[in-house]
Amino acid sequence: MTAIENFLSSKNFAVVGVSRNKRKFGNVIYSELKKRGMNAIPINPNVDSIDNEKCYKNLSEYKGNIDSVITVVPPKVTRDILNDCKTLGIKKIWLQQGSESKEVIQFCDANDFTYVSNKCLLMYLEPVKSFHSIHRFFVKLLKKY
Repeated sequence: MTAIENFLSSKNFAVVGVSRNKRKFGNVIYSELKKRGMNAIPINPNVDSIDNEKCYKNLSEYKGNIDSVITVVPPKVTRDILNDCKTLGIKKIWLQQGSESKEVIQFCDANDFTYVSNKCLLMYLEPVKSFHSIHRFFVKLLKKY
């Protein structure tokens, strides 16, 4: 839980993989962070704006401070994002389910990232809402929380 608490204590979250489609997970995560008053920075090279906010092509394009990065992209893209994180000195990473791979985890370990993998961010954002609260109940029941 320490990595999760450490991650959630951040001030500025880059969400890599924000989509124009409001049903896609990158957009759901971005929207939830914004609803909770958190500073969420949308990153997607193919989108100009999300909810009337500028969407950045990559992490380097954003000129403010980024404390943590949430990846909601395929593992091949995640690996490139981690290279950017390493260059920019960003150490806190949330590998949303589906964005990790053995290679990605090895890269995180080799580069001293503090990371969370194989967990859904929405199960840890208090208060947990919708079906995520049911999902969290069962994960806790199975002692995998």
